[in-house]
Amino acid sequence: MTTDTNRPNKDKNMRKIIEDVRNCDLECYSSKYTFPLNTRTNGKRRTISVEELKNAKPLIDDWREQQVLFVSQAPSKQAWVDNELSSLNNSFLTDFLLPKIYPDKSLNEALEQWKQAVFWVHTANCYPFVHTDGRSKGRDKAPDLRCANKYMDRFVNTMNPELIVLMGVSSTRFFSRSIRSEISSDKNYPSLKEILEWQYTNKKGLAVSSKSGKSEYRSIIIPHAANWDKLDEKEKYAYDLLFESLKRFCGR
Repeated sequence: MTTDTNRPNKDKNMRKIIEDVRNCDLECYSSKYTFPLNTRTNGKRRTISVEELKNAKPLIDDWREQQVLFVSQAPSKQAWVDNELSSLNNSFLTDFLLPKIYPDKSLNEALEQWKQAVFWVHTANCYPFVHTDGRSKGRDKAPDLRCANKYMDRFVNTMNPELIVLMGVSSTRFFSRSIRSEISSDKNYPSLKEILEWQYTNKKGLAVSSKSGKSEYRSIIIPHAANWDKLDEKEKYAYDLLFESLKRFCGR
């Protein structure tokens, strides 16, 4: 836990890391943006030009002294171009997550409480390009760890979160050493299936550490957002664990 005596320094350091991300010059995927991308916003189809994709800044949350670190694969192309992360245009929040955490609140109220509790980052804070051939046609290309390797330890060790939520297998790769050890996996990068199996069997989340290994943090691993009715028992358990945990932080 962070004490009041180091709070001002923590806030300053967090804002500095966020500034560094927003001004990042890695340009991991800029060379891949050679064609426009299509998306839908509020049911309306929109084409995002190559120029928009190349001009967009890495997307990351604002610091509000949150206690939960939420790590997903990458911002959606719509969120990245619009430079807006946690918003009412984010269907994952409005259609799936917030109604289950705050069933008795309006979406506006729920979103504000979410933003005060959850700090959202990504394995890659720019949106990776999309495969256009073979079996992966139309699917997002999983990002490599260049962005995470540069920034994630700084975020974890500075923020010292009370809970880390990892959504999707891409977000688990950075923490694979500690995950591999806890679930006794023989894979360099344990699969999401075996991680979710371990959580379900043990009825709890995992303890993960940053690559520097300074501290262990309680974590919950969840699959990518999906239709609730299509999740299997182990995936539903992961989300149930998440809902109950977030209720303790959201709306304090």
